[in-house]
Amino acid sequence: MPNPHIPWPPHIGDRVGIKGTGLRGTVERIEGQGEARRFVLSIFSPAVPDARAALALDQAAKAARTTYLLVELEPYP
Repeated sequence: MPNPHIPWPPHIGDRVGIKGTGLRGTVERIEGQGEARRFVLSIFSPAVPDARAALALDQAAKAARTTYLLVELEPYP
């Protein structure tokens, strides 16, 4: 069940998760409307205790695209 305290869909400045990647992002821009709406993110990797996982996430964040559909995102508390 979604957390009612996290605004969804996200707005500019909100933090979001990118489904299936472990990466996070901050919404910088929203383009379009309805189902065609795209969210332009500033991507970052979350802090994790495992050094190898942290390095892998950092590299993934550098290579990740920056524009996503709403269905590719999830709330990030």
